[in-house]
Amino acid sequence: MGCYIHLYREKQVEGKWLAADKWQKSEYDEEGGNTIVVRCEDQFFHDRNYQLFGLLAKGVCTEHKLSFIARGLPMDACEEIQSCAEDWDVDGHNHSYLYLHELKSVAALADSAKITVSGMKDAEELKVFRESIASGSPNWNLLWPYCGWTNSSSHIEFEQEVPASLYFGDALKKLISGFDGIDGDNHRIVFFFDN
Repeated sequence: MGCYIHLYREKQVEGKWLAADKWQKSEYDEEGGNTIVVRCEDQFFHDRNYQLFGLLAKGVCTEHKLSFIARGLPMDACEEIQSCAEDWDVDGHNHSYLYLHELKSVAALADSAKITVSGMKDAEELKVFRESIASGSPNWNLLWPYCGWTNSSSHIEFEQEVPASLYFGDALKKLISGFDGIDGDNHRIVFFFDN
């Protein structure tokens, strides 16, 4: 079982937060129900990036020195997001929100910040990876594959600092660009997780 993110966009218009996603009545709702959803094909973001999850809400799957502390559901969230969070009830956790300017700031920091990665990797592959780093032109793609633990005799434990952007830079750019073309005076993402 894994962790999933429920992430939605909001725009502020004349001081009121409005949904910036396409919400509609759920086709799986019981007769007479009011469940509304953003269908999979209309979701702008549904990646399962545990490093990003730990960045958006400290402690969800992991944490970083750049991690945000979950703030809870905003009191002024749009009706659609409030209803969705209520539908998930206690199965939803670590509700939070981040403004577009915060996403842009942490994306800029991720370009220069480092995170520590640890696990086990084939000894020969690890040697090639570390030689790449020592050369001054690291090939970060050589980090993969690695695992948390194995009993393979060819694998050894390692710990390595890598650019933070390697793990969540592209996902942050996707979140930021998800607001391209959306009107409004301010923008934010509102999200929570389920396992």
